[in-house]
Amino acid sequence: MSTALLPPAYAPRQLFVASMPSCDALCGAALPVAAAALLLAAAARGAPADYARVRREGGTFFLRERVMQRGYVWIDALARGAVAAGLTANAITWLSFVLGAAAGICAGLGWLGTAAWALALSGLCDGVDGAVARRTRAASPAGAVLDSALDRYVEFFFIAGLIVWLRGHWAHQLVAVTALFGGFMVTYSTAKAEALQVTPPRGWMKRPERIVWLVAGSACAAAGTLLGVPSLHIISAVLALIAVFAHASAFLRLRALTFATRQRDQISDVRCQTSGIRDRAPTSDV
Repeated sequence: MSTALLPPAYAPRQLFVASMPSCDALCGAALPVAAAALLLAAAARGAPADYARVRREGGTFFLRERVMQRGYVWIDALARGAVAAGLTANAITWLSFVLGAAAGICAGLGWLGTAAWALALSGLCDGVDGAVARRTRAASPAGAVLDSALDRYVEFFFIAGLIVWLRGHWAHQLVAVTALFGGFMVTYSTAKAEALQVTPPRGWMKRPERIVWLVAGSACAAAGTLLGVPSLHIISAVLALIAVFAHASAFLRLRALTFATRQRDQISDVRCQTSGIRDRAPTSDV
């Protein structure tokens, strides 16, 4: 339909909707370029980055520690800027939440390139808020609970948006649901390990890895349309990857937790039995 035949108020809207897919594809193509430029800039600073927090978390095949170290250079720089600007950690946490919700809406509309940018910025804020809290000595259990809870919502919003976009493709929707549940199980196993004071295996697909892969997959899915590659196949492949390795990681971590707690219980039982024997042992009269 020619826009000349449309009402004046309707024509611009149609032009915007028609141009949005190509703009979104360009956004998707620009994101990996921007990320690579930032990592190269961090690497070009001279001395290699070495953050104890990143070393403690460690890297995996899906997200190398060297990449995490270079990425944390920018998180640290943004944290310094946020502190100088007077921003609080909680304010940045809520900003991460809003950006995550926006990413989910964009994903539901099929604007995967825009969604990737919003999710990337949300993940960046999620790293900055903790750095700000540590710099200002404002870290607290309440802040940690808020941050963890909103992180779960952000991940839910984004994958729920993908599920909406995948409507009519039930098999792909099932993969998305499986990926979402796998991510939650990895988080659950981490929380359970902390509660039981047990160190679980590193595993795969912890939240930073999932966010990176969701961002990369969405950006590539959007950019792929420029080459005629269906977005559906790319995003489904990424979701399947997350689903498989997240569930495998959760299984290994929960199995290790079960073994560790059983071993602890056995040691406790032996100590109780030994203590009981000592209590019942007769004392000799002198």
